Amino acid sequence: MSIMPSFSDQTRDGRVTPVYFGLVVILSIMLGGALPSVLYVFSRNALWVIWVIFLLFIIILSLQLWLPRLILPALPLVAWLTVYVCWGILAAPYPIFISGFRLWFRFLCIIAAMAIVTSHPRRWALFANATQWVLVVNLLVTAWLMTYPEYQQHPLFLRLDATLESDRFAGMWGNANEAGLAALFIMVLSHWAKRWIAWIGRISGVTVIFLTASRTANWIAVTLTMLYFLFVSSKKSKLQAVLFAVTLILVGSAYLNSSKDVSFAFIKENPIFSRLFDLSESKAREQGVDSRMDLLKQWLPLAAKEPWYGYGLYSSQGDNSPETLVKRGLPTQGTHNQYLALFIDAGWSGLLLFLIVIILHLVKIGRTPLTPGVHRILFALCFIMLAFSLANHQMVTDFTGWMGFSLIFLLPTSPALRDYLSA
Repeated sequence: MSIMPSFSDQTRDGRVTPVYFGLVVILSIMLGGALPSVLYVFSRNALWVIWVIFLLFIIILSLQLWLPRLILPALPLVAWLTVYVCWGILAAPYPIFISGFRLWFRFLCIIAAMAIVTSHPRRWALFANATQWVLVVNLLVTAWLMTYPEYQQHPLFLRLDATLESDRFAGMWGNANEAGLAALFIMVLSHWAKRWIAWIGRISGVTVIFLTASRTANWIAVTLTMLYFLFVSSKKSKLQAVLFAVTLILVGSAYLNSSKDVSFAFIKENPIFSRLFDLSESKAREQGVDSRMDLLKQWLPLAAKEPWYGYGLYSSQGDNSPETLVKRGLPTQGTHNQYLALFIDAGWSGLLLFLIVIILHLVKIGRTPLTPGVHRILFALCFIMLAFSLANHQMVTDFTGWMGFSLIFLLPTSPALRDYLSA
């Protein structure tokens, strides 16, 4: 009789098998925005190959684990997703079954993968460590493009759309707001990474967030930092937080009242600082770009007169969306608000069901007996996902959003946190 443990034994006790390692690699590629580069190096058909391998890894690991039990906490999310997609398909005045099924299937695959990732502390730690390197690689790509701007015209980076504007870099994500969301999400996961890897990831994440000049990402980071100093840290740190807040207010006021003749002019002249403090998006309007407030004014009248069942799946992405196929007089840009997007796509029922599912689960998280430190990390994860949803309409159609919402439901009661249960 062999004394070597079987594959099933290795999986149950949290050992990292080659299949699980491959699963983490694919998840890291998805989270890091590297799929376009894979398609460039190989071919467009590589996308199908990646998804087939990804699904194969999930099936192999699910045969070794009791996957239905692991996914059980996410059943409310799966139920809402199914209702939302089916409702959106039926409400759409155009054929969108294939796109809707693809959204449902991919989201479901990510939920299953996250259930496997959170099935043991060792597997969870490996995933947390791997995601930190995602930030490091993206920071290196960003630094390369900033140092050698001529490479921005290389076919690889043109395919990535690696720069939205000359002063906003987003690494391999190609979208500065998506980069900011991914960086915040990964920094939350750093809590479970090895200490030295975690700090490398955090430093890289802060740098990436700043370079994206994403107002949403930067101000969420500032808010979470302030909340930590005010409610968690020592009295000395709280005093430092108050001084930091006062300084921030003074700098912001100086920006609002500065001109090129005063000492604070560097704030306006620096494109990143200038954008971060330009909360009204006045410069975007000067360049002929609609601000989020402009988009809200365009979409709200349509929301007010829409059918009770909504306009149909992907309508919230606007008339320029490749998914909708037909022009119906909708704004050309998306809503830039996930809550409004759900209302546009599936009417009041789609939005209300989403809010009910989220609120009930937040109450469940609050009642879960975990250590205070873990509760704070889970609060940060929920805050990031829900706050970012106010400025992004692709939270339920993008990899980072799928992973983030999946972990909100799976992580609190998962085996990965069994060592963090409070007495």
